[in-house]
Amino acid sequence: MLCLEFAIPPLPQFVTAGYAVWKPGDQHFARTFGVYDLLLVTRGTLYMTEGQTEYEVSAGKLLVLEAGQRHFGHQACLEHTEIYWVHFIHGSPASYISQKDIPWSALLSKGTVEDVEPSTQQRMYLPKFASVDVQTVEPMLRGLNDIHNRLNGENALKLHLLLAELFAALQADCARTTEPEPSSRLAQAAAAYLNEHWREPFERAALEEKLHFQASYIARCMRKHIGKTPLQYVLHLRLEEAKKLLGGTVLSISEIAERVGIRDSNYMTRLFTAKLGMSPGAYRQMLRQRKEEEGEGTALLLKMPIDNEKPTGL
Repeated sequence: MLCLEFAIPPLPQFVTAGYAVWKPGDQHFARTFGVYDLLLVTRGTLYMTEGQTEYEVSAGKLLVLEAGQRHFGHQACLEHTEIYWVHFIHGSPASYISQKDIPWSALLSKGTVEDVEPSTQQRMYLPKFASVDVQTVEPMLRGLNDIHNRLNGENALKLHLLLAELFAALQADCARTTEPEPSSRLAQAAAAYLNEHWREPFERAALEEKLHFQASYIARCMRKHIGKTPLQYVLHLRLEEAKKLLGGTVLSISEIAERVGIRDSNYMTRLFTAKLGMSPGAYRQMLRQRKEEEGEGTALLLKMPIDNEKPTGL
């Protein structure tokens, strides 16, 4: 299955939604516009062309037409056809990725209390053209249409929340389209084990005993599906925890190393520097400096005089 990949945040934004019943002989007009057009057919068949590709969107199928791409109906409907549609926009163009190549288990860096910008590593996936779970998706589309028809200040937020739920359901539906291969299941099992034991000394033998596979094969499976070997996975978890402790505690570097399961603080310093481009001490100093700058900015605002004079010339 071909999927559309969107960088998030921000999530795609709602524009409009609707429901239509097309009679036999009705045909979609040609247009090119700057929004994505998500279509779900619940009855009949819609015949659409986007670019040079023809789609026969029958009942239970979803098609996402892309912003900036010309689309038109290349054939009239042959029977009564019921369609839900949602228009949305996104700040950057989507890219294509095969469902089997989506890195569902890839590790992402966690945010810390010191971060002032969201992560740029996150992605959202939507099927380009696929059969979907109509029983799950149709009520959401009906809800979007109902709220949109009676939109007011009270329910406007619900509209955007429901759109996010729709995207989550479609992504989950996309993830369920194929049964995970045995190597993927083994990689997940290894990751689950390491999530519980990452503070303990890393031992290949313990991993082999738990999963009943050779460590070299487990490493190949994790590299393929998660992007890291077991040891790299453990070190990633340890360094992410070290970042949190450097920013949120006054523990020494050696104490932090011990807490995250690294016996040698010099070794942790080398690992930390290789990953972040600075030593743990420099990272902590950077966080302290940022706090001081933020504090100075707040103090300056508090000291600014308040002008109570009435404006003139208005």
